[in-house]
Amino acid sequence: MSARPPRQRLVFGSTGWAMDFIGCAEIVDALPAVFRGWNLQTGRPDDFPTAKPRGIISRRGDGWHWRERGAPKARDWDLVPPKTPMRVITDVHDAALYWYLAEHPDFLCLHGGAVKIGGGLVCFPARGRTGKSTLIATLAAHGHKVFCDDVLGLAPPSERGVSLGLQPRLRVPLASNLAPDVRDFIAAHSGPVDGSWHYLKLDRGQLTRLGESAPIKAFVILERHDTGKAALSEAGTAEVLKDLIAENIIRKLPMPVIFNRLHRLARSRRKLRLRYSNPGEAARLLAGTFA
Repeated sequence: MSARPPRQRLVFGSTGWAMDFIGCAEIVDALPAVFRGWNLQTGRPDDFPTAKPRGIISRRGDGWHWRERGAPKARDWDLVPPKTPMRVITDVHDAALYWYLAEHPDFLCLHGGAVKIGGGLVCFPARGRTGKSTLIATLAAHGHKVFCDDVLGLAPPSERGVSLGLQPRLRVPLASNLAPDVRDFIAAHSGPVDGSWHYLKLDRGQLTRLGESAPIKAFVILERHDTGKAALSEAGTAEVLKDLIAENIIRKLPMPVIFNRLHRLARSRRKLRLRYSNPGEAARLLAGTFA
């Protein structure tokens, strides 16, 4: 009779949550590198007897099964079952993010990136295939502190940006026009990676911890092109507000409340459009503008 695969418990020490994994050692080993400030701890279930798992993920042949225990699994888990360890890692990443936001019902949440340049956050609302994560990795390589490359919390009443403590992840292959120093930076700060995604592993001075906050100073709409110098131009309140509403991933508050909060935010912050082709040139322009 073959031995039963080992059961491991992952505890999110900052929240008190836990998850159990059966036969998933490579996933459990990788997850602590993805979270910053969540105080992840791993061990046997007996090591954490009072931590009740919110779910159990087990290896099933060439796939994985997620059994819920009082908290929802990642949204697309059943619709598009994971076929790689990296997909399981990113699904745990996403589920933890939604669990956290569920416990902060007054937050709004922006799908986009944010980097601290100077005294405040420069935010990039998500638009498909605009090179957002590559630009953020480039800004990190240039010494600017990353708040997020995917999801930013917005806390009332002043809508400060709140870090959710998750490492940036880049699409693979990396952009062909990355400067050698940025490629070296990514290689030196490499987290979990496979043929589709490459997590960074930024340290204390490069990535904010869960719950850190800073004021938002500007929104920058990204427009990536094949050629041309980096250039900034003014953007309108209506255009930025449209992006903020479209990319707000939390809809539990009444729509008039969401609209009014986002409208005040869009109206009161600087609004720019960045047209660029080279991420290094774009990063230098942003640093010169905001720092």
